[in-house]
Amino acid sequence: MGINNIVKIPATVGFLLFANLCHMQTCTAIGTILATNNTIKDGDTLVSGRGEDFALGFFSPHNSTNRYVGIWYNKIRPETIVWVANRDKPLADSSGIITIDVNGDLVILDGRGGAIWSTNTSTLAKIAHAELLDTGNLQLREVDSDNSTRRVLWESFNYTSDTFLPTMKLYSDPKRNDTRLGMTSWRSASDPSPGNFSSSIDPQNLPQVVILDGADLRWRSGPWDDRTFIGVPDMDYMYLNGFNLHKNYEGMIEVSYDYFNDSFYNRYVLDSLGMLKQFVWEEEKNSWFTVWSAPDTECDLYGRCGPNGRCSMSSSPICNCLKGFEPKYSGEWNGGNWSAGCVRSKQLECEKNGNGSWKGDGFLKMERIKVPDFADSLAAGSLTECEEKCQKNCSCVAYAHNSLIRCMIWGGDLMDIQQFAKGGVDFNIRLPASELGSLDFIAGEMAYVGFLHAIRSVEEKGLCGLSSCCVQG
Repeated sequence: MGINNIVKIPATVGFLLFANLCHMQTCTAIGTILATNNTIKDGDTLVSGRGEDFALGFFSPHNSTNRYVGIWYNKIRPETIVWVANRDKPLADSSGIITIDVNGDLVILDGRGGAIWSTNTSTLAKIAHAELLDTGNLQLREVDSDNSTRRVLWESFNYTSDTFLPTMKLYSDPKRNDTRLGMTSWRSASDPSPGNFSSSIDPQNLPQVVILDGADLRWRSGPWDDRTFIGVPDMDYMYLNGFNLHKNYEGMIEVSYDYFNDSFYNRYVLDSLGMLKQFVWEEEKNSWFTVWSAPDTECDLYGRCGPNGRCSMSSSPICNCLKGFEPKYSGEWNGGNWSAGCVRSKQLECEKNGNGSWKGDGFLKMERIKVPDFADSLAAGSLTECEEKCQKNCSCVAYAHNSLIRCMIWGGDLMDIQQFAKGGVDFNIRLPASELGSLDFIAGEMAYVGFLHAIRSVEEKGLCGLSSCCVQG
């Protein structure tokens, strides 16, 4: 693929190369640290230390003359922007500067000295330095007179744009309904202001990553199982590893990712069309390669087949009601409008009995399934125990077992079920005995037909070792 051919350039050589490049582009590399009372003018760049992988400065998006302050890959051309400061307030010309004001805040000033953007830390710092780290994180720090760090006042990794970089973290605090540090798409390729799409952690009992279109759910990753998001079949591949999810005792959820191999550049981007993509830089082709994207198919779109519907790209049409269910509105369903989904054809036995008795219901196993939304976890170690606990609770309409999550259960409508060509988990849906009986009948009929074919084959070939199957003439 070529990504292993990227070689980290030594710092001294890298700085000379960058200085020559800046000379050709009439820009100036001013080092790695911006101190109080120093400025970065339009045309200057602040370069990250050590590997000099990132640069901070002014830029204009494609087909735009507006000026923004951003961070981009220092050694890749054309510029690939990973963070933007003044997304909502562009400069109209090249008169802007970046500086640290008397309060210790990092600010962008226009040609008249007006502040159009600020870190706004609300903390007074006598001496402050801004440094661009080699992770791409811009840190504002309060320092002592000997330049030793007293505390970090602000950092760009806490204010994500459309890009998720290694060592970045996404947080979610369900107690405060806070999903800060999520990604927000650009409005268009030429406008970095916040667009319609966002991606963050959905702080359910079993956390998952989601993409929203405004307030509407567009895609979800499925639950985290301490190793992967189980609704992403390709996550076991090497370029999708390195994720970590941590949940503290207060319920705060933190997602980050990193790689043991930092010899290639990679990033996740939520683009202006609502696609979450992973890119890896291919040195040989001098271009970004798309490793993974979501939503990638029509079935990836949230709730494509409505409640209690199953979506499969190998089926035609792609939407079918789950076994034991029928279209809620058959006319709409037959016309290709599946949004209303499906309802049960027959009442569950436990609902009929009225006394909560579970006898008479059973479970149908479906394979390679992206489990539906709103999963709850249940204390059950084995698959058998998980089934028993679900079966004895009439409100439990389905269950699944994962070796790491253990027991997952669902109540009510089953939303956003997808059947994969590979991957996924076994999913077990509760059905009344009459529905299961029809399945047993079909299975029995198929077995009997198979038996008759076997007998016929034996007779045709004249294999009479089984005397009960052959008639000697």
